[in-house]
Order: sequence, then C-alpha cells, then structure tokens
Amino acid sequence: MAVDIKDVEQVAQELQQKFDDFKAKNDKRVDAIEQEKGKLAGQVEILNGKLSELENLKSDLEKELLELKRPAGGAQNKLATEHK
Repeated sequence: MAVDIKDVEQVAQELQQKFDDFKAKNDKRVDAIEQEKGKLAGQVEILNGKLSELENLKSDLEKELLELKRPAGGAQNKLATEHK
C-alpha cells in the first residue's frame, strides 16, 4: 500500500480544481451581494430623504395645530384681523 507521488499529485490537482471552482462561484456570489448592497444603500438614502421631509411636515403641522388651539391666536384670527 505504498503511496506514489503521482497519486499525491493527482489528489492535489483535484483539490486545487475544486478550490478554484469554489472560489469562482464564491466570487460571483460576493459580487452579487455587493451589487444588491449598493442598490439597497440607494434605496435607504431615498427613504431617509422622504423621512426627513415627512418629519418637517409633521413639525409644521404640529405648530399650526398649536396656533389653532391657543385661545386668542390661530390662523382664523389672523385672517379676520387682516380682513378688518
């Protein structure tokens, strides 16, 4: 049961081939993940922009609601005052 150098070389070549195949598949998978990550990053930026816009609108609306709730203030009184 002696091991020939040719057998060892053959096993090493098969292992190298399997590793190269794995590496090629893995590189493709990693590239696909990176592309998807880039797309998601773009979507996150868009959503963050929309979120900040919504927060600004919310704060403006809250200010208007506070003005309307004041006993002597509010948009209606401003319009009435300007009309007079």
